[in-house]
Amino acid sequence: MHKLLILFLLLPFTLFAQTPEEETAQKVYLANINTLLIFTQESGLSSGKYRFTKANFKMETYTLPFNYQLEPFNEKMNWFVNGGVGYSITKQITSTPSTKSGNIIELTHDNKLKTYSGGLGGGLRYKSDWGIDFSGGAGLIYSRVGTSVNPSNDAGDAIKDFFDSNYNDNLTYKFFLSADHEKELFGYKTYLRASFKLYETKSDFTFTELSGFRAQSNVSSLSMGVESAPLLKYEENSVTLEPYVKMNFLQGDIQDVVQFNRYMSLGVLAYYNTPQTPSWAERFYLEVSTVRAEGLEGYNVGIGFTIDY
Repeated sequence: MHKLLILFLLLPFTLFAQTPEEETAQKVYLANINTLLIFTQESGLSSGKYRFTKANFKMETYTLPFNYQLEPFNEKMNWFVNGGVGYSITKQITSTPSTKSGNIIELTHDNKLKTYSGGLGGGLRYKSDWGIDFSGGAGLIYSRVGTSVNPSNDAGDAIKDFFDSNYNDNLTYKFFLSADHEKELFGYKTYLRASFKLYETKSDFTFTELSGFRAQSNVSSLSMGVESAPLLKYEENSVTLEPYVKMNFLQGDIQDVVQFNRYMSLGVLAYYNTPQTPSWAERFYLEVSTVRAEGLEGYNVGIGFTIDY
């Protein structure tokens, strides 16, 4: 189901004296990078919307990741390649309510952050005799981030804005390990998966008041799900459903930004299995999921396909 995760993280607090607007820009910047690290979909072309209720951030993400398993070079091992591209918009609205003549007046500061990213990596998968697949690897992610106090023209200027000189560049190193166990029971495919991902980001700000920094965070995940027996059939093709639940545990700099240390994902995938035609795709899928935590609410919608090899 989840075959790759794109993006990164960072977080500094080694800054000089700042105005409230500069502090807001910094906080939104950090929230955007770390949110992309965790809250982008891993399966296919996807978009998501999130609200951090404690930090009062809003985020929209658009991602296109990929994962390709190469032909096994022996009975138990094969190499794989993964990566992807993404774009996101983050906004923060800081509200200060006051009263005048019995009426509530809400004062707001609206700040927007735009992030572009692209990454490439790979690793090795080993199929053990215990029925558990172990995977490990590394990747490099490049991101380009810019801030604006103008909340209009969200996605319309995305391509043009990428070349804006007011953007700063980041490099993120990603290291990951995972273990998957699958078993078939009464025609249903069950699985249990555990993973650990470490991200280290280095960045040089081009904004005047901000200094260069590096930061590190990691994410541990445990997920379980079950894929149904075929619910509908058309010749050799079939439709199956896969509900799942996933717990994610955060450590490092990211906790200071998002203001929580764990969150849960609940979702379901609908698969259209195509064993024969087309020859290049094993199956297509639609995924809908929601994320919940004390301080977070959001959802993802994604479509994609699994390459047949």
